[in-house]
Amino acid sequence: MEIPFNSEFSINFAKAESSKTILKNGPKSQQELQKAAQDFEAVMLNMVIKAMWKTIPDSGLFEKNNATQIYEGLMHSSLSEEMARNGGMGIAKALYQQLSREQK
Repeated sequence: MEIPFNSEFSINFAKAESSKTILKNGPKSQQELQKAAQDFEAVMLNMVIKAMWKTIPDSGLFEKNNATQIYEGLMHSSLSEEMARNGGMGIAKALYQQLSREQK
């Protein structure tokens, strides 16, 4: 598996590391725990969206270059964050419920 070292990878890695640090050190508030769970779901959704995007045949309408790759990466990140904020697939909710029980 090839690991792409680009801005999209950096953003996802930073979110995952931030969530891991919060969970490892214990969240200071329920909002911080909720944010960590949402960030985790956003990273997972981003991976799913990227995989789904690769299945779309290239129409040739737009030229494939660095600019379109950057735009697509930002679009995937924004879409995954918005989906996670609005319920997503329910991973964040389930993770939050489980972790909040363990914190007590």
